[in-house]
Amino acid sequence: MNQKLLYVYEERIPEDLRKLVLLYFPTPEFEVKHMTYLTPDDAKKVLLAWADVVMFAPGRHLPDEVLETGKNIKLMQLWSSGYDKFNIAGAKKFGIPVANNGGANAGSVAEHTVLLMLAVGKWLPDSHKRTTTGTWAGNKHGLDMFMLKGKKVGIIGFGNIGRSVARILKGFQSNVFYYDIKRADESTEVELGATFTPFEEIIKNSDIITLHLHANDSTKNIIGAKEFGMMKKDTTLINVSRASLVDQDAFLKALTDGTLHGAGLDVYPKEPTEANDPILTLPNVVATPHMAGSTMDAYREALSNSVENFRRVARSEKPLWIVNGI
Repeated sequence: MNQKLLYVYEERIPEDLRKLVLLYFPTPEFEVKHMTYLTPDDAKKVLLAWADVVMFAPGRHLPDEVLETGKNIKLMQLWSSGYDKFNIAGAKKFGIPVANNGGANAGSVAEHTVLLMLAVGKWLPDSHKRTTTGTWAGNKHGLDMFMLKGKKVGIIGFGNIGRSVARILKGFQSNVFYYDIKRADESTEVELGATFTPFEEIIKNSDIITLHLHANDSTKNIIGAKEFGMMKKDTTLINVSRASLVDQDAFLKALTDGTLHGAGLDVYPKEPTEANDPILTLPNVVATPHMAGSTMDAYREALSNSVENFRRVARSEKPLWIVNGI
């Protein structure tokens, strides 16, 4: 018996990526219908009432009155690891399990994190521009550049992505410290060469601080004026998680008053970003368009995890990576 799969996506998702998604849900195993977030609510309700399982790529908010019609859905599967933009509470209220991608994009995001560390440390965009325009004069001959070797890197959030960052940094011979509300076991710390350190000590002593937290009430503005005031001069801040983790006014001040050497960003308060954003126009900011987890390798792993979860449901087994406790 085939599963009735509803595939939900944003209008901006390119056709090639939509085709890739559908390759993982072949007929006759899956009967697939499509929906975007711009589909009228009445049509959304009909489709959710029809579906056995739903693939959200990406996961965005649906109001309770729409979700309620899908209360017989066996699984809502997100292809991302984050779920702060999805109506988790509504799904839980109606008894619908919601799963994330099981860390499928952790390696991709971790690589991008280290890429940003290197790009800020060597001012890669400026160096590229100087090379392509022939304007070599005026550079500081490396006096404003740094290696990762020997640097104290503080990882805040030690889940799949944070641990993957630590694993990569071992190869750069960085000194890795981490903070998480749940300490890792000793064998993991030894394997990754990471030392558990209180949050304030991470803030005070790190050369580079990188954020790997979910966005929620407890993590909002976890880096603010107080934390910037505790940092060493010329600290680098990397954020590939959510912009809400950082107080943006305090961030702008720290970038312009010499507190921060620079920042590497992949997430923003408003996405897509806008021209003349005061932070993004600064010369000590390296920015990418929320693409850290967007690689072909990560897509394939996320889709493989998703289809396996749907097959588990079809076998009346409990799905993996549930994030709403259902």
